Amino acid sequence: MAIANYFQTFKASIARIYHSSSGMVVGAGFLVSDSHLLTCAHVVTEALNIAQNTAELPAGNIKLDFPLIAPGQIFPAKVVFWRPVQLEPLISPEQGEDIAGLKLDGNSSVGSHPVRLVTATDTWKHPFRIFGFPKQREMGVWASGVLRDKLANGWVQMEDIKVPGYSVEPGFSGAPVWDEQLEAVVGMAVAAERKREAAKTSFLIPTSILSAAWLEFRQWLDDKRSLANTLDSLPSFRQVQLKARKNYFAVLCAKYEAVYNQLSYTLDEGSKVSLRENIKVIEQEIEQVEQEILALVG
Repeated sequence: MAIANYFQTFKASIARIYHSSSGMVVGAGFLVSDSHLLTCAHVVTEALNIAQNTAELPAGNIKLDFPLIAPGQIFPAKVVFWRPVQLEPLISPEQGEDIAGLKLDGNSSVGSHPVRLVTATDTWKHPFRIFGFPKQREMGVWASGVLRDKLANGWVQMEDIKVPGYSVEPGFSGAPVWDEQLEAVVGMAVAAERKREAAKTSFLIPTSILSAAWLEFRQWLDDKRSLANTLDSLPSFRQVQLKARKNYFAVLCAKYEAVYNQLSYTLDEGSKVSLRENIKVIEQEIEQVEQEILALVG
């Protein structure tokens, strides 16, 4: 079930993309199959130090790793699909822009896993979570907020409605956006500054546009009903139990994200050790709750 894979799927799918020469982190990507990834075209152009509107398929190697499961284990990838940033508005949003498909050269990291992807027509007020790499946070941080609706170009607006914590900003580009209500990834963050209109507003390219632009991408979509839509088929007492476990799961995920984000700006080594131990304990609790949810669903 989708929710039982939430924590591990996110950890196992997210890639960190590096500049080819400086080694600086330039953005994110995520596995959509065992060997294919999605990211933003502007992340690729920054990684290869080429013009953002480069029309030709870039030929250079993209260096990446999977920071939440195998940090520092670098993998090369090639660009196999290319829709660069457009200087003029598109006639049809389905044409897509700022989209790049990558293919790993060889096998991916042990434990890496593609995310669950769905298309969605109405995500208004759906809570979301995302992991990215803002400036001076190369370990990555978690951010959250709510989804709004589509713009004229087909992108979906995201808003950070909380006061503390991180917002989606440059460095999150290319990251998968997890819809808490649908329990799946509904799009890819595209946080290029030229599109940003407010400090706590950002945008995603929905899976519908990603699949319309990159035909091969369609085979990796999962449009089956989410766990949230299967509750009615369960006995009432199990629905109550499942709702309680899901609520506790959300609390644990929020706790995990808060501790992980604290780790990203903690300098004292002793404190880092303590935070890492705390993260391990929370991870174990999350995995236990996942198993309980699976048992309830049957």
